[in-house]
This record gives sequence, structure tokens and C-alpha cells, in this order.
Amino acid sequence: MLPLVRGLYLADRVDVDPVTRNLTLIECFRRLLIEHLPGEPRPFAVVAYLANGVGTYQFVVRVTRLDTMAEVYSTGGEVVFPNRLEEVRFVLRVGGCVFPDKGEFEVSLWVGGELLAQTPFRVKQRSQKELQ
Repeated sequence: MLPLVRGLYLADRVDVDPVTRNLTLIECFRRLLIEHLPGEPRPFAVVAYLANGVGTYQFVVRVTRLDTMAEVYSTGGEVVFPNRLEEVRFVLRVGGCVFPDKGEFEVSLWVGGELLAQTPFRVKQRSQKELQ
């Protein structure tokens, strides 16, 4: 049985409380400004709240360009659920993702070859006014 996704977010930064392990998402976005295209933005975080899983699952996070469905970034790993009742807060730092041009993109989370969640966002070149 696959875990359920309660939310999938993109954020510039994620702070984790050392005592409670609660997450604070900072600068959540749906638009990513990049100085030069093609280009690589500063690293950002993909955050998912997962529930109802048991055991260890293999995951893949993909960034896809929506007009051509070309994959521009992919990474994988594993996520462990201690028990079915415990929510797992998945945080992945994305660095080294090069965007070929402006446009519509999507981050998707796959577990065991199944799509669990996806969220769209727009990449835009930062204007001179925004650089100041």
C-alpha cells in the first residue's frame, strides 16, 4: 500500500525545530525567478507531508518542463515510515537543477513507480527592475 500525500510544497528554505521536529516553510513559491536562462537557481526545497505508509519506500523527485514533458532534474532515495499512524515530513533539497528556458514546470513525487503528488510552478528570468 502506498503512502498518502497531505501536501506538496516548494520553498526557498525549511527550518526544523530541534526539539519538536516541526517544520517552518520559508518563502513558499509558485514562481521561480532566475537571473540568467538557461540557468540554475539557488537551491530550493521540496516538502511533502506523507501519511499511512508502513516500512521503507523508494522515491523519485522529478522536475519536468510541461510544454515538452522533458525531464530537467531527477533524484531518488528512500523514505522510512516507523508505523502507519506517524506522519512523515519529507524534505528534499534541490540543487544543480538547470532550467533551459522560462516557462511552466512541475515537481512530481513518485514512490514505487507510482505518481503520488505533483505541483506546478513557473520559471521566469529576473528583470532588471527585480535585480535592483
